[in-house]
Amino acid sequence: MRQFRRDLASDEAALRRKLISVALGKSPADLVLQGGRLVNVYTGEVEEPVDIAISGERIALVGDATGCIGRMTHVVNVKGAYLVPGFVDPHYHIESSRLAPWRHAEVTLPRGITVLVEDPHEACASGSLDAIRYILENTEGLPQKVYVQVSSATPPSNVETTGGYIGAQEAREALSWPRVMGLGEMMDPQRIYNGDERLWGLLELAIETGQPIEGHSGFSGKNLSAYASAGIGSTHSPRTPEQAIEMLRRGFFIQLKVEREIPTLRRLLESQIDWSRVGLAVDDRPAERLLEIGGLDNEVRSAIKLGVPPIRAYQMATINNARHWRLDRDHGGIAPGRYADILVITDLEGVVVSRVFANGREVARDGELIQPLPARYAPAYARETVRLARKVTADDFRVAAPPGRHDVRALVIPPCFWTGTKDDIIQPLPVRDGEVLPDPSRGINKVAVVERHRETGKIGISFWQWGFQRGAVAMSVLHDSHNISVVGTNDRDMAFAVNRIAELQGGIVVVEDGKVLAELALPIFGLMSDAPAEEVAAGIRKLEQAAVSLRKGGESTVPVHRMPYHLAQALEQQPLDVLSFAFLTCDPWRYVITDQGIFDMVDETPVPLLW
Repeated sequence: MRQFRRDLASDEAALRRKLISVALGKSPADLVLQGGRLVNVYTGEVEEPVDIAISGERIALVGDATGCIGRMTHVVNVKGAYLVPGFVDPHYHIESSRLAPWRHAEVTLPRGITVLVEDPHEACASGSLDAIRYILENTEGLPQKVYVQVSSATPPSNVETTGGYIGAQEAREALSWPRVMGLGEMMDPQRIYNGDERLWGLLELAIETGQPIEGHSGFSGKNLSAYASAGIGSTHSPRTPEQAIEMLRRGFFIQLKVEREIPTLRRLLESQIDWSRVGLAVDDRPAERLLEIGGLDNEVRSAIKLGVPPIRAYQMATINNARHWRLDRDHGGIAPGRYADILVITDLEGVVVSRVFANGREVARDGELIQPLPARYAPAYARETVRLARKVTADDFRVAAPPGRHDVRALVIPPCFWTGTKDDIIQPLPVRDGEVLPDPSRGINKVAVVERHRETGKIGISFWQWGFQRGAVAMSVLHDSHNISVVGTNDRDMAFAVNRIAELQGGIVVVEDGKVLAELALPIFGLMSDAPAEEVAAGIRKLEQAAVSLRKGGESTVPVHRMPYHLAQALEQQPLDVLSFAFLTCDPWRYVITDQGIFDMVDETPVPLLW
């Protein structure tokens, strides 16, 4: 590895000598963008007219490039257009798109995302270090630069089973690989405070090697100080505007997802606070939404619509994020020595990306790739990761009632139940022939989590206020353990759906009366597909329509009024997306179902199903 880094340093030195020669007019540039309006994210101004001279993959000169133009120099007239640095997404999970990384690049690169920092804890739940290796191999040499963090959330908690494990030894190995940097989001502060051996091994390694440590949720007061004292320096989920501002004041970098952080952005606009430690991020976005609204380009557009000054919005998507990750020597701005990742934008406020240059070459025009990316199909080690102990049966989901009872009180969890106590969610349920039944007439279904990594045969069961009137849905996308979740109105359909997921080696299935209404195979770690984005998006839309149809024909009493607006809306329109996040074992989730049972995540204690 030392030899590799020496070779890399030598190569870069030679490259920079060439850049100097071009800048001084001694050698011709390969490409010159001529006469544009430079959005200078370093100074917050627009310079015009400006030329950019490019040699190989990097920028040699910004200013007047007349002396850099030779006989073979390709000159592109960009007069009147804005020149913006390629977007840098600082916190992202490619797996949530359901697309293989190279397929994901096909969609996001034409929208101007030239750099993203991937937290791979979704795939690591199944593949451990193999998942990181897969993402690196799958993105090697792409015009879109993908940096990969070391997952800190493998496993995400002590109360669920995963196929992966990353401790200090595994993390040290991964950090020796090119493009691996930083420690992914720390989602379990209580375990840090309690001295969890695995987490502290990771923290100590990150501190020893000078790696950034990413955070997850929002904190205030002494809890914020404790969180920061562990070395954690960012968050992408502040709960309130006040909390976001307090975290900024205590040295955190804030990554905002505009749709969920509108009040925070408005509060920041009212304040006199410096914005240099505020960035924009996407976090999770499925393929159909990427095709509909885009990636980080949409966050910039949305921020501007909310009143964020345009240049500031672009800074939040470029230089601010690059500086946070210490990538600003290479990315985040248009300046000599940086990668020539440049967007030609015709409408600054509308974020209309007409041309994308990455690594010094034009790669996309008017939202389309100029040349296809080389296909990179997943290797065998990334497939066949769904392993059940045996086929499940309807009896595996049976909930026996206490002897002699005709009704019981049971835990019935609403979607995204973050606050309150279990007394708020204990409801009466009917008993027939000694079995506790769901009650679709009240929107109450049965839900289970089936272990799929280590063939343990474990199944956790509860009831859930989800609103299905018939059928069942199963999926191997279940943040963050990515076991198989299944929710349904009857045990037969639930078993059928789970077994079909195993046959597909991962995916999503909607069934009714033992028949598949819609399905999508996701065979890469049970999370992603090598299929084109349009095909995956069409599959997801069909699945969502089928899932919504199972909610029709009865009175749904799902308490959407208690949920944040964006989640309530998603539950009605995209129930499968909500289902995939329903049982996270991190803050702010309270009562969750895992393959090992029901738990109160305040202290990871088991909770009985029947009362």
